[in-house]
Amino acid sequence: MEKNSVVTVADRLERLSAYDVTPEKIIINSRSASGLMAFDIEPPSRASVVGDAILSFVSGMSDQNRADVLNTYLFASLAANKKYPADHQGKEWYQIFLTVMQDAGWTIKSRYYDSTSASGKSFTMDQLALKILSSAVAAAAVPGPTSALLLKVAGDAMASLQSSDKPLKVFDQNIKDKGTGGFAVGSCLEIDGQEVILTLGSVRFINHTNQTKVLFVNWDSSSVDLYRGESHMTMVPSIIERTRAIIAGKLGDRAVKQISEWEI
Repeated sequence: MEKNSVVTVADRLERLSAYDVTPEKIIINSRSASGLMAFDIEPPSRASVVGDAILSFVSGMSDQNRADVLNTYLFASLAANKKYPADHQGKEWYQIFLTVMQDAGWTIKSRYYDSTSASGKSFTMDQLALKILSSAVAAAAVPGPTSALLLKVAGDAMASLQSSDKPLKVFDQNIKDKGTGGFAVGSCLEIDGQEVILTLGSVRFINHTNQTKVLFVNWDSSSVDLYRGESHMTMVPSIIERTRAIIAGKLGDRAVKQISEWEI
């Protein structure tokens, strides 16, 4: 994909229709649907497990924009999973993920992918992901208070996930079903009812041990190969409005079943 190359809406719709997101095994969470209803009362801040990601939302985002963030992320990650399912295909996975996000209606402002390492012999994946997200937020060059807010809700979401039994189980099962080592932490903000900003910090790992849990456990840095992805993007409402129906139709009930929301 050429970086932010000119792509017509017709091109986007054609490519979205062609992406393979055929359902695999799905984990159902009875609480998942509550956050997507049009007339829910908005809590101060909200977080979601969506596929292989933990996304946090600063208070004030509209229900429709939040649903569009969740659905486009889930769709793009499923399409990338289908096309590049192997552990060693992390860079290719990340590139097609961003391509699909662009097709879905996002402008990719910055992107980065490379190998990385943990500081020290022992580390946790959750803290590594938050560190990568911090770098992505810095690259976004948003005003200082906005940067602090994006990082705060992401940190709050990760902390609350550790004690949120059902969403954590959904995340663990989604990672298991995905079959490769990788996840993302993201933070999203709607500015004055207009621009929607999404920043993502992604971790890709190739595990050389029988470690099964991903988050909130200690990892031996010598037993895992690590890669990092950073991105910052903004929503294009006029395109999202055109792609929304195709994405919803191809996701079907996975737009509910692979998403688990909770308040933070």
